Amino acid sequence: MSEDGEPVRGAFSVAASFFNVSRQTISALWKKIQSNIQKLEDENGTANDEDNVFMESIFASGASSRRKGKYVHDREVLLAAVKALPSNQRRQCRHLTAKVNIPIATLHKYLKVEKLFKRHTSALKPTLTSTNMHLRVLHALEHIDQNTINSRTQTMKYRDLFDEIHVDEKWFYVSRDGEAYIICSDEEPPERKVGHKSHIAKVMFLCAQARPRPLSNGTWWDGKVGIWPVGYYRAAIRDSVNRPAGTLLFENETIDMDKCRTMLINLVVPAMLHEFPASEYNRIPVITIQQDGATTHINPRDAEWMETLTDMGLAEKIKLVTQPANSPDLNINDLGFFNALQSMHYCTTPKDEIELITMVEKTFNEYPTNKINRIWLSLQTVFNNILNNFGGNEYKMTHMNKDKLEREGRLPVVLEVDPIARCFLHGQTD
Repeated sequence: MSEDGEPVRGAFSVAASFFNVSRQTISALWKKIQSNIQKLEDENGTANDEDNVFMESIFASGASSRRKGKYVHDREVLLAAVKALPSNQRRQCRHLTAKVNIPIATLHKYLKVEKLFKRHTSALKPTLTSTNMHLRVLHALEHIDQNTINSRTQTMKYRDLFDEIHVDEKWFYVSRDGEAYIICSDEEPPERKVGHKSHIAKVMFLCAQARPRPLSNGTWWDGKVGIWPVGYYRAAIRDSVNRPAGTLLFENETIDMDKCRTMLINLVVPAMLHEFPASEYNRIPVITIQQDGATTHINPRDAEWMETLTDMGLAEKIKLVTQPANSPDLNINDLGFFNALQSMHYCTTPKDEIELITMVEKTFNEYPTNKINRIWLSLQTVFNNILNNFGGNEYKMTHMNKDKLEREGRLPVVLEVDPIARCFLHGQTD
């Protein structure tokens, strides 16, 4: 298909169709053959028939290999080899390439471009006993709206959870080791120093959260009851290289059962009375304060706690409950709020405990109301996952595209209960 050594118009397309490859492949092979022919002519003075036969064999073999789609590394064999490796031997790319004997650049291509592999962060989960699993199922069943269990007009749904307040504690650090930054190529990386990595300044906070909700006047209540540092302020007695005498300092306190009771009585309950909208407070017959099962937390029937509530006239209004053991996924603070708050806090640069407290409180007040509402909705998906897993925690978080639903005004207030719940309600688990 050549005239005077040059291919006629359309020859590349015809050849590409014949060999079932792209036109660019034929063009590249043609240039390669022409280059080799020119090299032979330079060496021998001319290109004989034997040389041309040799070049035709190069063309045919090259087109044939492209047509069959051969790879240097067989995908199926590679995937089988990777799956056969224990997960702890493939934590980093260099570890995996050493085990399966492929170049690291090839592995990056399979990871980033071809999506043959993907990165996964593995989180540790608590080990559950049979009692833990049983109580987790009961906890999920208790949150079903009783009016929908035997209803013939609507499906079974969860309660709106507007009557709950979740409390929990969390350590926040002034800084952390191994922080990543994006810097310019000619920029010096930031230098961060501490006396010792095991003595990084930190403060524990007690956080109380209710579910955000729309009010009758058209506004929204953000559900933020409060966040308080666990400790006390004092003035520095002596001068030091870091601050003069009289500077305000913060001292952490060890939290025990007495301290926990004091904070509930003096901080959480008054804040609840102050922050809860009057219309909501009067509408809800009983407000439940949910805590986790830490040994420092008080018993829900603690005598001093009950006596204080009675004196305040709140014995019938407030109920303290303890969530199932080894179940951080049943508290909205551990489920997502603390992680989100910590992520926002680490974008700030506090220098000491006082600045840390200010920035955590500022971050708490600025956290978007709609995102808090999404976490409460995610809690209802956790209930369904628990029921499907028979009380276990071996499940992936359910994604329902809440951002899109919210933009379209279709975000539900409550979710439908998984049908398997009826098996538990009727005592049939087979």
